[in-house]
Amino acid sequence: MSSGDPHLTDLLLAGGGLQSALIALAAARRAPGLRVVIVEREPRLGGNHTWSFHESDLSPAMLEAVAPLVAARWSDSEVAFPGLERVVRGSYATILSERLDAVVRGLPDVVVRTSAEIAEVGVDGVTLAGGERLRARHVIDARGPAADRDASRTGWQKFVGLELELERPHGRVRPVLMDAFVPQDGGFRFVYTLPLAPTRVLVEDTVYADAPTLDVTTHRAAVLAYAQAQGFEVRRVLRQEQGVLPIPWGSAAPPGLGAPLVAGIRGGWFHPTTGYSLPAAARLAETLAGLLPDRYAPDAPALRVLAAEHHRQARFCRLLNRLLFAGTAPADRWHVLCRFYRELPDDVIARFYALDLTALDRARILCGRPPRGTSLLGALRARPRVEPVS
Repeated sequence: MSSGDPHLTDLLLAGGGLQSALIALAAARRAPGLRVVIVEREPRLGGNHTWSFHESDLSPAMLEAVAPLVAARWSDSEVAFPGLERVVRGSYATILSERLDAVVRGLPDVVVRTSAEIAEVGVDGVTLAGGERLRARHVIDARGPAADRDASRTGWQKFVGLELELERPHGRVRPVLMDAFVPQDGGFRFVYTLPLAPTRVLVEDTVYADAPTLDVTTHRAAVLAYAQAQGFEVRRVLRQEQGVLPIPWGSAAPPGLGAPLVAGIRGGWFHPTTGYSLPAAARLAETLAGLLPDRYAPDAPALRVLAAEHHRQARFCRLLNRLLFAGTAPADRWHVLCRFYRELPDDVIARFYALDLTALDRARILCGRPPRGTSLLGALRARPRVEPVS
C-alpha cells in the first residue's frame, strides 16, 4: 500500500491527540503497510488527559482496535443526585494518555514527530515552524480544539482532576460519573471519580458554566476537600489534568469535508452535550481506515453519510444544551440531569452517550413536565450573550 515514493508518506496526521491515535490504530488494522506520520507540538502524544467511554459507544471492530489503550474497565457505573442514586448498567472503560503514547509509538509503519510545531497545514503536507516541509498523499488536520465560531451561544464544561495515591484502599468498585451532592456553585457542578486501582483514584471537579474562565486553585481545593469527605487518605497527588470544553447551544453547519479534512474536536467530531470525543472520533477513524489509501477523498460518499448523521445527532444535543444553558438558571441545572437519569432506561442512556439516538429516544427525552427551573420559552427567546469569553 506504499505510494512508491520513499520521500512521500501515505497519511500525515497533524496533531497527536486522541483522534490521530484512533486513526492510526484503525489504519494499522484495516490498511496494514500504510505509511503514517503523526506530527505533534508537545513532547508526547495525547498530552495529559483521561478519555473514558461506554463500551456500547463503539463498534466491535473499534473496541478491538482501542483495547490496547484501555487502562481500566468496569462492568457498570453510577450517578448520585439529591433524591436519586442509580447504578447505570453497561461496561465503562478509560484510556490514559501515557498508555496511548506508548501504544501508538509501537505501531508498525507509524512515525511520530513530537515537539514539532506546525506552521501551516495544506492539502499535500505540512510546514513546520522551522520551515521543514513534510509531504503526504493524504493529510488530516486533527489539531486541538479551536474557539467556537459563535462563542456567545456556547456554555463551557470546566474541570480540574487529580490522580491520587492513597494510604489504604478506597473500596470503590465502579466509577461515579456524576456526584451532584456538592454545592451548585456557578452552574451544574458534580464530582467524577474513577477508581483506577485499589489505592489509586482520579477525582475530578466539574462545572457546566456560562463563562470559560477556569479557577484552578478553587477546583483543586474542591477535589481535595471531596476526597477527604469520602474518607480517602491521600498520600500524594500523582498528576493533575484540567480543561475547558465548549458545550455549544447555537446552530452549526455539518462537519466540513474539505481538503484537508478537519477531524477531532476542531472539526466538530465530539458530543456537544457531554464533551466526550471518543465515540465520534472512533467512527470517523473507522470510516477513514476503510477508505485508505486508494478510495479516500475528503468528500467520499461514506464520509458524507457519516457527517450528515453526526450533524443530525449533534443538532439535537445542541437543543438540549440550549435548554440547559439558556432556559435554566445555573443553580437549577442539576435538576435537568437528575430527571434524565431518573426517567430514562439504560439503553436510551447508552444511545445518548454514543450519539446514536432514535426518533423515539429523542421524544422520550423531551416529553413530560420540564425539570424544575427550566423555561422552554426562555430558551427559545435566548439571545447571544455579549460578555467576553476570555
